[in-house]
Amino acid sequence: MIFRPHRLKTGKILIYFLLFAFLFIPAACTLTDDTVNDGNPAEKDILKVGITPDAPPLIYKFKGEITGLEAELARELAQFSGKSLRFIEVKWNEQIPALLSGKTDIIMSGMTITDLRRVRIAFTKPYLVTGQISLVRRKDLYRFGNGLTDLMNPTIRIGTVTGTTGDYLVRETVARASSMQFRAPDQAVKALMDGSIDVFVYDLPMNLYFGSQNESKGLVPVPVPLSREFLAWGVRTEDKNLLDTANRFIEKLQQEKQLQEKIQKWIPFYKNFYNQSQG
Repeated sequence: MIFRPHRLKTGKILIYFLLFAFLFIPAACTLTDDTVNDGNPAEKDILKVGITPDAPPLIYKFKGEITGLEAELARELAQFSGKSLRFIEVKWNEQIPALLSGKTDIIMSGMTITDLRRVRIAFTKPYLVTGQISLVRRKDLYRFGNGLTDLMNPTIRIGTVTGTTGDYLVRETVARASSMQFRAPDQAVKALMDGSIDVFVYDLPMNLYFGSQNESKGLVPVPVPLSREFLAWGVRTEDKNLLDTANRFIEKLQQEKQLQEKIQKWIPFYKNFYNQSQG
């Protein structure tokens, strides 16, 4: 937001305003208030949710507003907890450090449970069974119909997003692959369209979305999962109260059959890939 003062009696007013702004805006994160409760609650009454809003349909921005499956669930979790909600935008590779430092309370940004992440943080019960799939140009679809084995050809140029499970999958499983790492998924999608890479390996919900978004530009998702993964929310290991609250919230949604409805709302073709099961 740009501050445009119409008239100021003295230059001191502007100086005080700028000093106040810089004192209360953290350098590493972008804060977005999304108040659920009225008033100005104390910090302990705010649920600080770490997000990286570049992963539609899970968490992204539409016309400047934070939206997606994770955003909807975050708002409802805040209400369930009796707290106000604050979205805090964090770069993907800074999500866990931001959580551990207390800048955020919970990561709700399409994070997959992995053993290495469990060393540092605790995960709630999984709310979504997912995995990696390929996004390709329509004319190349026939080359990738067999799934992971089709990526073993060293001449195939594979794109991934740095630090994601898709990136780990390619580096650890497709050892001979010619791979390119990107900072954000939209960069990889652009590279696929301009021919810099042949396939983009990324999370199932997001590659379904990117395929739908760029269908007219010749991109399609390959309907063959490359892995089976579980999405959950990350909290600090010592925050037992929030972990218990989030798990009770997930259980409530499951018992009331609301979770599957929300997943189908945001990921319409989800059931064509996986049956909803929490294992």
